[in-house]
Amino acid sequence: MVRTAHPTSTDVSPTRGLIDREGLLQVLDRAVTKRVTVISAPPGSGKTSLLRAWADRSTNLRRVAFVSVDRDQQNAQRFWWAVLDAIRGPARRIDPETPPVPTAALDDDQVVERILSAVAEQVEPVVLIIDDLHELRSADALRQLEQLLGILPSSARVVLSSRRDPAIRLHQLRLADEIAEIRAVNLQFTERETRQLLAVSELGLSDAGVAALYQRTEGWAAGLRLAVISLSGHPDPERFVAEFSGTDRAVGEYLMAEMLERQPSEVQNMLLRTSLVDRMNGELADLLAGRAGSEKMLLELEEANAFVVSLDAQRSWFRYHQLLADFLRLELRRTLADQVPDLNRRAARWFAEHGDIVEAVRHTLAAGDWPDAARMLADHLFSLTLDGQEGAIGALLRSFPGGASVDHPDLALARAATQLAQGRLEDAAVQLALAESHVQDTPPAALASRWPSPPCGWRWRDVAVSSRK
Repeated sequence: MVRTAHPTSTDVSPTRGLIDREGLLQVLDRAVTKRVTVISAPPGSGKTSLLRAWADRSTNLRRVAFVSVDRDQQNAQRFWWAVLDAIRGPARRIDPETPPVPTAALDDDQVVERILSAVAEQVEPVVLIIDDLHELRSADALRQLEQLLGILPSSARVVLSSRRDPAIRLHQLRLADEIAEIRAVNLQFTERETRQLLAVSELGLSDAGVAALYQRTEGWAAGLRLAVISLSGHPDPERFVAEFSGTDRAVGEYLMAEMLERQPSEVQNMLLRTSLVDRMNGELADLLAGRAGSEKMLLELEEANAFVVSLDAQRSWFRYHQLLADFLRLELRRTLADQVPDLNRRAARWFAEHGDIVEAVRHTLAAGDWPDAARMLADHLFSLTLDGQEGAIGALLRSFPGGASVDHPDLALARAATQLAQGRLEDAAVQLALAESHVQDTPPAALASRWPSPPCGWRWRDVAVSSRK
């Protein structure tokens, strides 16, 4: 999303209302002091816009040869002739319909030699930019590119931009400190840049609105750009931002075309079924997907910059980008609505078995089993409060149906515990009285079958009584 006059195909299109990201351009300046620069980030991160802006401001001290690979390019000859054309003349795209000129075939041994010769012919040092490298599906071309990088003249530089790390070996160059890497975290907008973007787009938002938009998009350039487009002319910008999510039609269409539809059916199925949990490991993902191999899929998606984020150094726990999770949950409801309650029950059982009671209660509620959720919450109320999870308890309580405490003593106990923790003794006493009255109205046999021993929540009654003395 750097201002530039060139159109792009897969990243955010430059247009009115974009900002100059001078700091990011300087990052690329420093990177290009190395022999090879790898830019690896998800679709819509602004890779192409950055490269175009950097190429536009290039000085006469270097020659920038820009090659952008079209989708599903499998012709190695076409690719290399386009590289030669870019080094020798004006930058051009690889047109899948029109054969490049000249059309004479290059032998494998000739390819690297011809490229090196073309580089040597130039008066200025050459910076070869290959954009959308993930679209290059020719094993021969990738092997030849790997060979070229290993013997590149010291004056030449190559920038490889891709949605995933290139399928070539770079370990020797990395060991020689000849690799610079720019990743998604480097391309993400900051909150300050988000504010600048809104300002140049003449969109007024409160500081809280800006912060909310930044947090929802996680600094993803395409998400911000799509939000800006939708915000233009919106009668209530603050409300739009408060409701903005991956369920927005424009965001959903982008994620469908650029991410979900590109995945094999088994990966799509796993993504949809696991989207209802905020975090997952391979075991939980297998349980929800109904098949083995989910951890491998998650690792591959993370490596492919497909909006999957690892949460620990061991890369055993994962989450989805917030906008992707929103979109997947919408698709899950649209395509597998009848399975959603059962999936939530599976998740609830798994979290309960692994000691995460808050998540277990949350998914039990999502399954529509609120009496079971109330009982579970009351049974673990004391330990949750001792763990300092009053905020989580409060959030869960707000998810129960209105007036549910009247019919369920467990829920009344949970509300009383939260109110006691907040020092609201009178309110807590009301909830405890409500729970006691319900118990008194319950036949002893039914009470014994439901509570063989008093629930731990009853401990709060003694606390409340002591507090009032």
